[in-house]
Amino acid sequence: MKDSNAPAQGVFGHVPLVVALVLVVGWAVWWVVRYVRADVMTRQSIRQAIRVRWGWKRLAPMLKLSTTDKTPTALASLANTNGKPIKPRVLIPSLRVKHDAYGVIARARCLPGVGLQQFQKAAPHLADAWRCTRVAITQDKPGQVLIRGVRLDPLKFPTEHHPTGEPPEETARWDLGLDEYAQPVSVNLTQVPGVTVAGLPGFGKTSLVNRLLSDWAPSPEVQFACADGKVSAAYEGDYADWVQRMFAFRRR
Repeated sequence: MKDSNAPAQGVFGHVPLVVALVLVVGWAVWWVVRYVRADVMTRQSIRQAIRVRWGWKRLAPMLKLSTTDKTPTALASLANTNGKPIKPRVLIPSLRVKHDAYGVIARARCLPGVGLQQFQKAAPHLADAWRCTRVAITQDKPGQVLIRGVRLDPLKFPTEHHPTGEPPEETARWDLGLDEYAQPVSVNLTQVPGVTVAGLPGFGKTSLVNRLLSDWAPSPEVQFACADGKVSAAYEGDYADWVQRMFAFRRR
């Protein structure tokens, strides 16, 4: 007598395999779409991040960023029925890697004997292996280090700023742009009586001040006064478009 439930059991028996296949295909499609939609610089960083992940387990021991655990685990001790010495385990810090347009950002777990000092010592070699211009390593949080590798020098590219038109969350903070590791840089002006912006002509002093004005102008808590010594009339100066927003303007 044939079992009428046999076809149904055969179909449902393949459900886990089908679900796993769908998840893998969906993940692959998501990555392909993300890669295609990225700009040229980000695509290079995506490929760089993949190389970093795939080569980490081989690279870490070469740079002495691994440790040897000679104490067997409980499971290994139970499985050792022949009494032979258990082979020591080589432990490698786990590494999570993300990318941006300038390079990669990795977070690594510290191990006994492999901490911030060891990672910082290996930074020049990580830069060579990961094809980075420079690598900086800092303490992200206890037991974890942050590795920032930049493939391209961010300071070689002009900064683009798009004001949101919204009041700033902190009116006393001046956002300046990006540093040599493409990290945001800001200055806290709380209780600061004055700031000097100096530099050669054409190197961005006026643009920097205009960024401050555009970011702070939406806030009613901020007022501006200007004394421009380079012009004889307000409409001639670098800040002519800001005169209506200022409560005072003085020319030479």
